[in-house]
Amino acid sequence: MAEYSDKPGYAFNPGPPPEVSNFFSNKSLRPSFSWQDIEPEEHAVSFTVAKAMQVDVLQTIRDELQKAIDDGVPFEQFQKNLEPRLRRMGWWGVKEQIDPLTNEVNKVRLGSPRRLKTIYRANMRSARAAGQWDRIQRSKRALPYLVYLIGPSQRHRPTHEAKNGLVLPVDDPFWQIWYPPNGWGCLCHVRQITRREAEEIGIGESPETPMQDVFNERTGEIKSIPSGIDPGWESNPGAFRQRRMAEFLQGKLDEADPAIAHAAARDMATSWRVRRIHDGTAQGTAPVAILPKALADKIGAQTRVVSFSDYTAAKGREKHPEAEIERFADLERVLGRGTIVQRDNPKSLSVLEEIDGDYWLAAFKATQDGSEIYLSTFYRPARRYAERLLKRAGK
Repeated sequence: MAEYSDKPGYAFNPGPPPEVSNFFSNKSLRPSFSWQDIEPEEHAVSFTVAKAMQVDVLQTIRDELQKAIDDGVPFEQFQKNLEPRLRRMGWWGVKEQIDPLTNEVNKVRLGSPRRLKTIYRANMRSARAAGQWDRIQRSKRALPYLVYLIGPSQRHRPTHEAKNGLVLPVDDPFWQIWYPPNGWGCLCHVRQITRREAEEIGIGESPETPMQDVFNERTGEIKSIPSGIDPGWESNPGAFRQRRMAEFLQGKLDEADPAIAHAAARDMATSWRVRRIHDGTAQGTAPVAILPKALADKIGAQTRVVSFSDYTAAKGREKHPEAEIERFADLERVLGRGTIVQRDNPKSLSVLEEIDGDYWLAAFKATQDGSEIYLSTFYRPARRYAERLLKRAGK
C-alpha cells in the first residue's frame, strides 16, 4: 500500500509579489546627510539613508533590506544580520561627520537599534505600498475602488482617522497624494474592492486637501504639503514610478536625472507584462528597453523603443535559461554602456557588457522600415567567446 505524506506538494509562501521586490531593487543608491536633502520623488527612485555617506555602507543596508523583502525576514533577524556588519564598517553609535552642505564637523547618530527599526519599517512599507499600486492599476477594471483603512496602532493621527472607511475610485486624484503610508510609523493602508462592495459601504466624494507650509532648514525653502501628511511622505511612489516609465517610453526622459531614467528603464524591463511573456504565460510583445540614440541611428530606426516578443522568449527559455527575468533589469546597462561586437546586417547590432564578473550580450534588430525594434537575444556567453568578440571589435 502506498504511503502518503500529510505535507502538501506545493507551497503557500511563493515569495513576495514581484512588483514589491522590483520596486526596491530597481532603485539607485543615493548617499545623503539628512532626510531633508532628498525630495519625496527622489525616494521613489533612489535608496537613501540619512548619514550613510559611503556607498559601501548604503549598499550593505540595501542588500539586507532586499533579503528581508524577498525572503520575508522579520526585523529581529534583519537587525541580527546587519548590526555586526555596520559595526565592523564603523557606521554605529555617535561619530563625527562632515556636513557637505556647510562643511562643518558635527556629532551625529549613525547606526542604532532604533534607527535600524525605522529604516526597516519605512522601506518595507513603502515598497509594499508601491507594489500594491502596480497591481491596483492592473486590476482596476474588476476592482475599480479603494477604501482607506487605518492600521492597528493604539493612537491614530486625527487626520488619518478621519479618512478611515473613505471609498473613492482608483483613479481619483486623492490617491495621488493620500495613498498610504502617509508618515513615519503610519500603518494606514488601502483595500481594493468591487463596485458592488463600494456601493454597499458608500462611495464618498473626493475631500478637499488643506495645505500647510513647511520650512526646510537645510535648503531654506518653504514647501506646501497636505496637512496631516509628514514632510517627505507627500507623494505616491508607485504612481510616480509609473508616470516616469510612461515618459521614458515616450522619449521624454533624455535629459532627466539619471536616477529617474535608470529606475524607469529597469521598471520597464521587469514589468508584469514582460514577466508573463518571459515565462510563457502571455503572448505578444512588450517594451523592454530604450536604445541610446546613437545605437538607434546606427540601425536606421525611427523609434528607440525595444520590444520583447513571445517568440524570442520561447527561444531564450530553451537555449539560455540563465537569462532569468531579474537579469532583464541589466538590459539598460548593457545597451547604454556595452561595446558593439557584431553587426550581421545594417538593421541589427549586438552589444556586450561585463556585469558583476559575467559578460552579457544583447542583440536587437530593426524592421526594414525602421518603425520597430525587437530584442533578438539576451544571454550570458562563455567568457572565452566574449573575450574573442571584444578582441575582434578592437577592445
